[in-house]
Amino acid sequence: MRRLFIILFLCFTGWIASRGQIQPPVSPPAVPVPATGSVLSSANSTLSSNERKLKAQKDSALTASNHYVQPGQTKKPGKRDSLPVARSTTHLARVDSAVQPDPLKYMPSLDRSSCKAVTFVALAPDSSDIHPVNTPPPSRPKAPEPPHTPFLVIHGNVLYNLNYYSLIDTPYNEHNIYQHTIQTWLDVLIKGQYPFRIFLTNHFSNSSLFRNYSDFNLSYNNSGFNQQVRNEIRNEYLQSLPSQKVLDSLQQVLNNDLAKLRGLNQWGKNPALIQHLVEAREQELQKKLHPKDSASTDSTSALAKGKADEAQLDSVYAYKKREADSISKEIARLEQLLQSTRQVSQTQVNQNLAAIQKLDNPSAAQSKLQAMGMSDSSLPKGYKTLMAVKSFNIGRSVVNYSELSAKNISINGVQAEYNPGLYYAVAAGTVDYRFRDFIVQEPDEPRQYMSVFRIGEGLKGGNSVILTYFTGRRQLYSASTSDTVTTQVPSSFLEGLTLQGNYHLTKNILLTGEIAKSSSPYNTGDSSAKGGNPTSDLFRMSDHSNEAWSVSANASFPATNTKIRGSYKSLAENYQSFSVFTDGSSQSAWSVNVDQLFFKKQLDIQLGANTNDFSNPLIGEEYSSKTIFESIQATLRKKNWPTISLGYFPSSQITKLGNGQYVENLFYTLVGNLTQSYSFHHLLMNTTVVYTQFYNKAADSGFTYFNTRNLLVSQSVFLNKFTLQLNATGSTNQSYDLYTLEGKVQHPVNKWLTVGAGMSYNYQTVYNITQLGYSADATLRLNRLGQIQFSANKGYIPGMNNVLVPDNTGRLTYFKTF
Repeated sequence: MRRLFIILFLCFTGWIASRGQIQPPVSPPAVPVPATGSVLSSANSTLSSNERKLKAQKDSALTASNHYVQPGQTKKPGKRDSLPVARSTTHLARVDSAVQPDPLKYMPSLDRSSCKAVTFVALAPDSSDIHPVNTPPPSRPKAPEPPHTPFLVIHGNVLYNLNYYSLIDTPYNEHNIYQHTIQTWLDVLIKGQYPFRIFLTNHFSNSSLFRNYSDFNLSYNNSGFNQQVRNEIRNEYLQSLPSQKVLDSLQQVLNNDLAKLRGLNQWGKNPALIQHLVEAREQELQKKLHPKDSASTDSTSALAKGKADEAQLDSVYAYKKREADSISKEIARLEQLLQSTRQVSQTQVNQNLAAIQKLDNPSAAQSKLQAMGMSDSSLPKGYKTLMAVKSFNIGRSVVNYSELSAKNISINGVQAEYNPGLYYAVAAGTVDYRFRDFIVQEPDEPRQYMSVFRIGEGLKGGNSVILTYFTGRRQLYSASTSDTVTTQVPSSFLEGLTLQGNYHLTKNILLTGEIAKSSSPYNTGDSSAKGGNPTSDLFRMSDHSNEAWSVSANASFPATNTKIRGSYKSLAENYQSFSVFTDGSSQSAWSVNVDQLFFKKQLDIQLGANTNDFSNPLIGEEYSSKTIFESIQATLRKKNWPTISLGYFPSSQITKLGNGQYVENLFYTLVGNLTQSYSFHHLLMNTTVVYTQFYNKAADSGFTYFNTRNLLVSQSVFLNKFTLQLNATGSTNQSYDLYTLEGKVQHPVNKWLTVGAGMSYNYQTVYNITQLGYSADATLRLNRLGQIQFSANKGYIPGMNNVLVPDNTGRLTYFKTF
C-alpha cells in the first residue's frame, strides 16, 4: 500500500508539473547590505517590502511539495504495479478543469483525507494581502420632516373668585360685602419663537370703598425670548463639541501606538537577534585577533559575512530605535491632546455655558457666538431687535424708571424700553396716584396722567448715562390737604428733567447718581397768571428751589455673603415729580439695608433703617424726615431643625376719618414663627407656632387689636385618608383676653372630590362671652373643566365696643389651567 501511495503521489505531482501549475523552486534573494543610516535607503533592492512579502509567500506555496517530498529514482512500471486506465465518466469533472486554489493563500498539506484527495492549508494572512472591498454604502434613510410649528400656541389659566364678608375686619363700617374678580392670564407663543403675555382682570363689588375696575395688559415677554435664544445657543454649542466618539478614536490611536512601542521593545530584546549580533561581532573580533587566518578564502568569506551581518543589524537597530523614539513622541502628544480635550469638556464647557446663561443683550450674544466660532443662523429672525426690547406693555403696567422722575407708578397706557446700545424709553397713560389702588377716587377729583421720555448711552444694567423728561398732571398735595364740600385741591401741571448715571465700580458694586430740576408748583406762581409758565421755571437756572439730587449704592460681597443697599436724596421745597409728594418744605431722606448670611448660609439676618421717603401721601406731616424706621429680620434654616424666623418692622393701617379724608398710621409689629415637618410612628406631622405683638396705642387709630399679644399653635397630622388640624390661639391686651380652640378635618373622598369641616370654641374674658363657630370646605376637580373650591366660616371677632360680634365669611373659586 505504501508503494501504491508513493506512485500515485508522484504521478499526480508529475501531471501537475506538466500542466505548468508548479514552478521550480526559487531561492530567496540575498539580503542586501543597507547603507549606513537607514534600512529604508537600500539601493541594491529592486523590490519594495510589500513585493518581497508577496513573492516570498508565493515561492513558499509553489515549492511546498519539494520541501516535503524529495524525488527518487525512476521506477519502471511492472505488471503488478501497473494500473488500468480509468474510464472517463460524464458525472465527474476533469481534473484540469477544476478550479485550483490560489497558491498565495493556500499550500498543499501532507495530511490526506483520502488516497486521491489533496488538502490545502490556508497560509497566515498578512496585512499587505488584505484589500478593502469597495461595497456601495447603504442608502441613507430620509431625514424626518421637521415637526409642524403652529402659528399660535396659548397656555394660561382662568380664575373666578367670589368673596363674602358680613363685617369688614377694619375700622370701615360696612356689612355684607361681595367682591367679584374675573382674571385671565395667557402665555402666547407666535410661530414657536415670539412670546407674549396677556392679563385680563375685572373687579367689581357692592362696597362704597372698593372701586370697580377693568384692567388689560399685553406685554412682550423679554425674559422668555432671551431664554429661548440662550437655549438655542447652548444646544448649538453642545453639538459643536467633540463627541465621545472623537475621544474614543483618539484613545484608540494612543492604544495602537502603545502596542507598536511594546512590539519594538520586545523586538530589541529578542534572544535570537541578540545571539546573531553577538556571533557577528565575535567573527569580527576573530578577524582582528588572527589576521593571518583571514588570508584563506573561507576565512575571508566568513569574516566578510560576519561584518555584513553586524553592519546590517546595527543599521536595523538604529532604525528601530528612531522609530521607537518617534512613536514615544507621538504617544506624549496624544496623551496631552486627550488631557486637554477632557479639560475642555469639564472646565471650559462649564464656563461657556455659564456665560451663555447670562446673555441678555444682542451685542453680548453676537460677541459670544463669534468667540465660539458659531453662526446665528439657527436663532429666531430679528433676535437682535427683540433682545434689545427690554419691555413693551399696553394697558396696565408699572413704571419704575428713576428715583426722581417716576418710581413704582401704576399707569394705564403704553410703556416700552429699547436698549440695543443706546437706550430709549417711553411711557404714557393715566395715573392712579393719590390713594391706594383699592380705594375709590372721588367723582369730582381731577384726573392724573403722565408722559415720560428717556434717551441714554449704554446698557441699562451696566454703565450708562440717561436723560429723562417727564410731564403730566397730578394732584398737588399730600393727604393732609384734602377736598371739602366747597373747596377742592387743584391739580398741578408739571414737567421736569433728570440726568442719571450708572457706574459699576466692580462686577458686584453699582453706583447710581441723579440730578433733577422741575417746574414749580401751581401755588408758587402769580395767582392772576393761572399757573404761570412751567417751562420757564424749568429752565430758570438761577432758581434752585425746584432742584433735587440723589445717590445710591448697591453692593454684594460673595466672599462674606454680604449684600448692602443704601440711598440718599435731597429735595428742594418746590421740586415735584411723580415719585414724591410736595409739602412746601425742603426734604431729605435716606435708607440703608444690610443682608448677611452666617454659619454656611444657614442664618440670614436682614437689617434696615430709613426715614420718610415722601412717596406715601397717606403718612401725616408729623412724620418728618428725622423719624427713623428700623427693621430687623432673622431666619434660621438648618437641616433636621425647625425653621425659625423673627422680625421687627413698621406696619401701617389706613383709617377713613370722614368724607374724602383718610390717614395712614404707622406702628411697629413683632412677628416670630417656628415650623417643623417630621414623622412620628410613621405618621407625617407639621407643627407651627406664631407669635405676634402690635406696639401701638388706642389713640393711633380705631385698630381693635392695639397693643395686643397673640400666640397661635397649629398641629397637623397627615393620615392615609384624613388630614387633621388643631389650632389654639390666645390673644391678650389691656382690655380683655380672647382664647380660641379650633379643630378641622379634611377627607379626599375620591380623586375628584375632597371635603372638610371644622368647629371652633371662642371665650372672651372680662365680658365672659362664649361662642361656637363652625366651618366647611370642599374641592371639586372636574376633568377638562377645572377645579372648584368652596369654603364658608362662621366666626367671631371683637367689634368696635370690644365685644365679640359675628363675622361670617365665604369664598367660591373656579380655576382652570390650560
